[in-house]
Amino acid sequence: MLRLYGHTGVLALRRAVKAWPVAFSLVLYAAIGLVASFLVQPLGMIGGFLIGFLMAACLASYLHLLSQAVAGGKLTRADLTQGFKLRFWDVVSVLFAFWILSFVLTSFEQAPGANGPAMGAVAGLAMAFFFNAAPELLYLGHSRSFGLLVESGRFVMANPVAWMLPNLLFAVILLAPTGSLAVGRPAELLLVFSGLFSPTGVARTISLVPPLIAVPLLLVLHYAMVFRGLLFQELTSGSSRLRDFHRRSAG
Repeated sequence: MLRLYGHTGVLALRRAVKAWPVAFSLVLYAAIGLVASFLVQPLGMIGGFLIGFLMAACLASYLHLLSQAVAGGKLTRADLTQGFKLRFWDVVSVLFAFWILSFVLTSFEQAPGANGPAMGAVAGLAMAFFFNAAPELLYLGHSRSFGLLVESGRFVMANPVAWMLPNLLFAVILLAPTGSLAVGRPAELLLVFSGLFSPTGVARTISLVPPLIAVPLLLVLHYAMVFRGLLFQELTSGSSRLRDFHRRSAG
């Protein structure tokens, strides 16, 4: 496993450095969201829908830039604008699936009796665990909507240790300066981590740290996302490093 992480970590560093502007694109998307929220606030529910579509477009653009970074391609100005439309409906389909599941989760939390909040918490942890690979599947996979979420669950179940171990480590590194790690149970880190990799999640995280820490935090976040993309490819490709890891695990 160390061999798998070592190779992926070195390659991720090279490609993250090559595509460093992607890290700061998250600030741009967060700023767009904040300005747009202020402008459409008087529109009520309609404004909420408009913000939802805008943030879906920002997420689509970011995932397109991230796909170029993971592939080691050369970034151009056109990549920033093309991403808004190339993956827009793919992102919308997955966000809609998440919205439906979140609605069901809310019904669990509001269920009569003392077990309602506990059931909601368990369902939330399950979603954070099984759907953890959804961003990578959006730009490296072929499924969409609920099918993508099912595929994410299958991937995580097939690689629970190899995938989640570095992700939890990144969660600790990224969130330690914000104080967000002060949770009651270690498993709750999955919920904290699941909300991190989004334009609004980044804005919320960055707002919790001093300005001098914000830039290094963005760079670490950028590296983590490139690492995730490369690790996802390794775990789904059946590479020699992965086969070696499985042989050692079986032994």
